[in-house]
Amino acid sequence: MLTKALIRYHIENGHIVPQFVEPTDAALLAIAEQLIAVFENSPGKPRTAVLEESKQIIDAASGIMVVKRGLEKLLLDRTEFDTAPNEELIAFREKLFTETSRLLAGEPFQDYAAYRRRVEEIARLESAPTGPEELSAKLYADLPSCQPVVAFKTLSPERLLHRYNCAQVQGLLLHCNTLTLRLADSMTAELRQLFKYLRFNQLLSTIQKEARLESTPTGALTENLYKITVDGPLNLFYKTKRYGMNLANFFVAVLHQQQWELTAELQLRNQPSYRLRLDDSCGIKPISQQFLAYIPEDIQLFQTMLHSKTDDWRITPGSHFFPLAGDFYCFPDYALVHKSGVEVAIELFHPWHQAHLIARLNTLAEQPSTKNLILGVSAELSKKPMIAEALEASAYFSALGFTFRSVPTMGALLPILESLIH
Repeated sequence: MLTKALIRYHIENGHIVPQFVEPTDAALLAIAEQLIAVFENSPGKPRTAVLEESKQIIDAASGIMVVKRGLEKLLLDRTEFDTAPNEELIAFREKLFTETSRLLAGEPFQDYAAYRRRVEEIARLESAPTGPEELSAKLYADLPSCQPVVAFKTLSPERLLHRYNCAQVQGLLLHCNTLTLRLADSMTAELRQLFKYLRFNQLLSTIQKEARLESTPTGALTENLYKITVDGPLNLFYKTKRYGMNLANFFVAVLHQQQWELTAELQLRNQPSYRLRLDDSCGIKPISQQFLAYIPEDIQLFQTMLHSKTDDWRITPGSHFFPLAGDFYCFPDYALVHKSGVEVAIELFHPWHQAHLIARLNTLAEQPSTKNLILGVSAELSKKPMIAEALEASAYFSALGFTFRSVPTMGALLPILESLIH
């Protein structure tokens, strides 16, 4: 992810226009290749040595400095450093500092050189280097600047430039009020995966179908679209940093769609509101693989818990839309199928889902015939006065709702499931 200082854009008639790089630019590809080579050869080297090597390339190469720094930042994000505490070093440092404090309290010194000699004598007893530079290096070898590289996930120069362009958008989405995404109604595997990403990242969204009239050489054509409105981090008062990162990560999944249109309302600090508009013609290629068969850890845990209690139900990640009143839809977190063929879905609401939970309860109150959507509400959210009152007043929730802490429990869920098949 790029920091705000590394994002490049300009303002044009109230719109933010990201300043993308050209992924086929020969000069940029050459810089990217050199920087990647530095990081490919970095395992075992301390952070300072790696950054010094990349600095030499950045300073020597022509081009826009903030772009080169941005490429370096993205490569650092793909680098794993050894951050494990060095217990032996911590113990040595504590003992040396304790002894030297006693030394200062009880023994007068004529000058600093005499004090250093005594410290070196103490260090020698601990089998540590006694030279001033060696001792200093030993004492602070676990500082972030000294942490050695463990591994680096390499990539091609062209993919790095596409990742840079993607990171420009992601950095802007951290300052988003709302995001609207329009997608063709195709229900391909890629589209279903996009909605899985939406739920997996616990993003707040409203899904609605809309028709758009387009002119074609053969006449007018009505195209059905999914309109997805996602709340941005600036619309929340709860863990906005984490939510903003989730929204930025969600954009990576958008790039896998064949046709998409994105509009976002952005509010940068101390500046008026601006609009960001992008579509599939922006030229950014997907920067990640589609993990269509990936099952998140919470699903695996839920599956294990369910199978330990009953063999009558099978659970999978949600993969289909659930129709609601007024051409609205939801995309449930889980889908469950009973051995008799009964199908139900579970939609979870987390602590920052207050407004969306109220809206869902109101919608379901208008659909008394709905019996196969179970609502799970975070225990933290359920304690908020407005939510507690709404849940108590909801006949739907009293029949088909439960609360949970981290993941749903079988004690709360199984009675509801059993009530649906009797």
